[in-house]
Amino acid sequence: MKALVYTAPGKCEMRDIPEPQLTADFPDGMKIRIDYCAMCATDVHIVTMGLYGMKPPWTMGHECCGTVVEINPGAEKYFKVGDKVVVNGTQPCGYCDQCKRGNDIFCQNPQSGTDIGFTEYCIARPGQCFRIPENSGVDPMYYCLAEPMVSAMDGMDLAEIKIGDNILLSGCGSIGSIILNMLLLKGGANVTVSDPVGEKRNLALSMGAQYVIDPINEDLIAKGMEITGSRGYDVIFDAAGVPKAAPPLLKLMAKKGTLVYFAVFPMDYELPVNLYDLYMKEGRIQTVFTTIYNYPRVIDLIPRMQLDKIVTKVLPLTQGVEAFNLFLESKNNKIVVKCSDFE
Repeated sequence: MKALVYTAPGKCEMRDIPEPQLTADFPDGMKIRIDYCAMCATDVHIVTMGLYGMKPPWTMGHECCGTVVEINPGAEKYFKVGDKVVVNGTQPCGYCDQCKRGNDIFCQNPQSGTDIGFTEYCIARPGQCFRIPENSGVDPMYYCLAEPMVSAMDGMDLAEIKIGDNILLSGCGSIGSIILNMLLLKGGANVTVSDPVGEKRNLALSMGAQYVIDPINEDLIAKGMEITGSRGYDVIFDAAGVPKAAPPLLKLMAKKGTLVYFAVFPMDYELPVNLYDLYMKEGRIQTVFTTIYNYPRVIDLIPRMQLDKIVTKVLPLTQGVEAFNLFLESKNNKIVVKCSDFE
């Protein structure tokens, strides 16, 4: 079967890899036809900067949804052939110390099937899969965005946003536009988006942002303070992951504000922080990873999301490399790859 594979630092290519088969090694295994997979900055950062220490060859992708086509007996009480599902990369073991503390993302023994992502089929376990409602009325393609939405929702919870909080979002790309959608649903006020790309600023306005700032040609700090009446922003999300753009956001934090560094930065980047200034604001810096337990909430929320605006390009799997290169251009938002022929 076809797969988009990270083959060397800075390089990916389409390859033929063996199609996975159900075996007795996975008594609760399910074979899933991957219908759609979305390109994520994490996928790109693995290829371009070796994020997480990932080594080639590696089948790219993790934001996917598909259809159950075959099932082993151990999974029959949870799913059936024909079910459409969102697939997470792993499932927590449930037994280690971190799992027992509710920290699923830090599971010490994560369980999985085969690689998922930009390919045609995978093997997954029931704990990795979440059923897509048959009556959702939403194009099943959009459910491949459940995985990034799970992380974005974790950020919303950790930031403890209140209705009427002044909100700033730095970076309105693929994950930034999802965060913006959720910030608007949360009831943010003076919602401001900073992004150097004109198309992304226009998208932000079309989605409901009240203000946009071009950080290249405008003074971000002066403009932000003007918008908030010199008070600053109660909650700031950094979804850009650009080292140069990270420090100025601290200057825009309101008293008792929260700055969420959501994006994944280069692994050697160290943020310069004046702890006295942070102390005087009683400010908080928050980072975000994810949690598998948000999937049910996200799946229920998807019909309320503006995903038709967030997804700006759909390509077939055969154009996987083109999808990767388009992401690097930073002009599109969410790029989705149709991984199988199924209509």
